[in-house]
Amino acid sequence: MKKFDVLVIGSGAGLEVASFAAEKGLSVALVEEGRLGGTCLNRGCIPSKMLIHSADVAETIKSSQKFGIKSKIEGIDFTSIVKRVSEVVDTDSSGIEQAVRKSGNPVLYKVRSKFIGPKQMQAGNEQIEADKVFIVGGTRPSTPPVPGLEDTPYLDSTKALRLEKQPEHLVIIGGGYIAAELAHFFGALGTKITILVRGERMLDNEDDEIADWFTKEFSKKHKILFKTETEAVSYQDNRFIIKLKNDGGKLESDQLLVATGRTPNTDILDVKTTGVDVDDKGYIKVNDYLETNVDGIWAFGDIVGILPFRHTANDQVGFAIGNAFTDKKVPFDPFAIGHAVFSSPQVGGVGKTEQELKKEGISYKVGKAELKDTGMGGALQENGLAKVITDETGKKILGVHIVGPQASILIHEAIVAMKGNGTVDAITQSVYIHPALPEWLQRAFFDIG
Repeated sequence: MKKFDVLVIGSGAGLEVASFAAEKGLSVALVEEGRLGGTCLNRGCIPSKMLIHSADVAETIKSSQKFGIKSKIEGIDFTSIVKRVSEVVDTDSSGIEQAVRKSGNPVLYKVRSKFIGPKQMQAGNEQIEADKVFIVGGTRPSTPPVPGLEDTPYLDSTKALRLEKQPEHLVIIGGGYIAAELAHFFGALGTKITILVRGERMLDNEDDEIADWFTKEFSKKHKILFKTETEAVSYQDNRFIIKLKNDGGKLESDQLLVATGRTPNTDILDVKTTGVDVDDKGYIKVNDYLETNVDGIWAFGDIVGILPFRHTANDQVGFAIGNAFTDKKVPFDPFAIGHAVFSSPQVGGVGKTEQELKKEGISYKVGKAELKDTGMGGALQENGLAKVITDETGKKILGVHIVGPQASILIHEAIVAMKGNGTVDAITQSVYIHPALPEWLQRAFFDIG
């Protein structure tokens, strides 16, 4: 069995741990089955946002007439759009792999691997072990137990980002952020979209009021069937047949996208063999210092299920390195880590939702503002809702939630304020440029009762 000082599983944010340890002169093994760079670079946030920008451009052209500009889209070169994005992503990933292999440390094991002991792995034909282990193995698209689904060539989010032929009709099972973003991408470029949602609205993890607003606006652009579940799926003559439960009839389409969530890769890695505790969904349990219950094993990123975004993992990596390689341990604090949905309209959020505060029995105050009531709202000829939540004094910011144009950018105003002194004054006492978009958020803070 080959011995290393450090073993890192996952080449997304985990690559930073591997690089740090190697620079310190430690011997490092890096285990990565797929392309280097992790989910974000290869099959997540980077390619999806590049593709979505094409959809944003198309939507801008389609709406130009309301600004007195007559324009039209003469054609969509869908294959070219996807090919460009794939080439950029693959070039970046290949560059990372070449750099790792050239350095010689870390040693790359690009093969499916699994644990065979607390700090031991079977990596292809080799067995490796280390004193310090970092599990940053990520997640993958989950597959619901729908009869017949596994026997069809359905799309998950990974395959959808590489699809080179534009669908005529895309049925999407799921109502979360992946469903919303990919519906926007394909729909804005001309694909007919039908979304099957189990509940009564989309983006159910967002603040209720924001989710309702988004659902109403998104329903104007795409067909959404609520309280709808799939009973069975079949595939014949290049067509999907989706049978709906409760006598809901059936749908036919040339493509089917399943976007019903993600599942941690702990089963593939056989993490249970390490003795590391996982929760009932398979996510690794860690303490505030990103330590598992097994001494010398740390975990972070999507595989621990704490705000599973790449920027969360980017933040966690510094804590993991500091806590593992220095004498001073610092707890990871997920406070004020925001998120965004790059759909149309966009959604941005940070902190507590109103329903969470009600469930926790915490007193609060709310302020709201609609974009249409601001100067920039008139210029953009668009509307949206900004909602801010404070403690019962109206001074400490507990959460901010936005739906509307540039929400993914605007939410950073709140993130900076919350990470700073965390008070409403940071925004209400600032002098905003008039009539810039951030005035919209400021008005919501002025509205706090």
